[in-house]
This record gives sequence, structure tokens and C-alpha cells, in this order.
Amino acid sequence: MNENLTQMVKETGTNEEVVFSEDDLDLPTPEAPSAEEVVEVVEESQRNVIPISTLTTWFEVNSDILDNINQVKVAIRGVDSDKTLIMAVKGIDGEEANDGNDKRNIRVFDNSDTIPVLDLPPISMNIYNNGFKIIYQHGNVFIKTYGVRTGLICILCSEVGGKLIPYTVIRVKKKDEELEIPDIEPTVTDEKLAADANLESLQLLYKQSMKSIDDLTTNQSVVDWLIERQESVTDINHHLQIDNVLIELLK
Repeated sequence: MNENLTQMVKETGTNEEVVFSEDDLDLPTPEAPSAEEVVEVVEESQRNVIPISTLTTWFEVNSDILDNINQVKVAIRGVDSDKTLIMAVKGIDGEEANDGNDKRNIRVFDNSDTIPVLDLPPISMNIYNNGFKIIYQHGNVFIKTYGVRTGLICILCSEVGGKLIPYTVIRVKKKDEELEIPDIEPTVTDEKLAADANLESLQLLYKQSMKSIDDLTTNQSVVDWLIERQESVTDINHHLQIDNVLIELLK
């Protein structure tokens, strides 16, 4: 082929532009990807994952979004600021300190560089005596996460009527690098909420409901009552109990 190209150049002269078609060129034929490679690419693109960060790194980036929590940066001899996160948390609404500002309480998280959180901007964050709760939105999914001693408990929720209704639970360990969102369709609908509630199951799952059972009729009334009760709860385990009750009753 090289001899043919040389002859063509001689025949056209040196002052004319020579244009070759692809048929004239000895180009290598690209290899098609194997079936296994195609499957791997498709599977990777279909995975719905959220990266995991640490509380130290995440809070440094997102603390300005939170109006109820401030980072406290202090230099204390013998304390590693990368491993110890100090927060000033706003107290009860309307409660003021002696200087007239909103009262804030100090919360200290040791080994905060190993505490996992989702690497997403938060909707809200609350600090409790035995952990914290952060709410995120990821596409159409809302995620309530609870920071506990063993890692992170993630409650996937759908928004129905302005309320976050949980439908599944995923646990994240401290060594995990990402959270994969499963392809699960929430089952809670307006029709489901309007249906009669299984009050017997409610009392078995959540004994505290016995005193208020006469005021509950539909699933919607149970959801409203449990979520209102949850808003006043300050214990992580109690929050998780209510979320699990809602998941069980509405599945």
C-alpha cells in the first residue's frame, strides 16, 4: 500500500493537496469490548451509591448550612483537633443565655475522624446524648441517619403529605466507603394511609400507644401521632424504635 501512495503523490505533483479516503489507509480496526466488559460498565452505571465521609471532614464543609449548630475551634494542649470535634448546639427554642443570645450547649465528639456520615449536604442535624441524627435528600429519597457507636444507621424515607415515612433500614459500618441505595419502591400511598390501622399490632410493637389508642383509627392518624411523638424524643434508640414501628405497620 505504501508504494501505491507514493505513486499517487508523484502523479499529482507536490503543489496539490492529496486527500486519501479511509480505504486508502492501513488503519487498525478497533476491538469491540467483550461481553463481560459491557456488563461491568452497565452494572456500574446502574449502581446508586453515596460516598461516605467522616464527621470531622463533613462538618468542616457543611457546618455553615446548619443554623442550630456551630463548630467551636479551640486550641487545647494535648487535644488533637482533627480527632476531637467540639460543637455549640442551640438549646430549646426561645431559651436565652445570660448575655441575651440563644442558649447553646457544648457537645464533644471524640475520634470524630472515624465517625461515618454520608457525604451529602444536610437538610438538618440534631445532637442527642447518645448520638446524632442527620437528614439528607438524595434524588427522590430522603435519608434519616443516626450516628451510633457501631457506625451509621440509615433509614430511607419517602415524603408523603409533608411527612417523612420510613420504608427500609440500611446499616453502615465504620470501614465502609459508600452506601448503596437499593432499588426498592416505597409502598406507602394515600390509599394506604386512609385505610384502617391495625391497632392490635401497634400496641404490641409500641406499648406506649395504649394510652392514646382511642384517638387512633386510620394509618394516617397513627403516622401523625408517632411522628409528633418522635419530634420530642431525644434518645436515638427510641427514634429507631418508632421508625421500625412505622415500617412494620405500613409494609
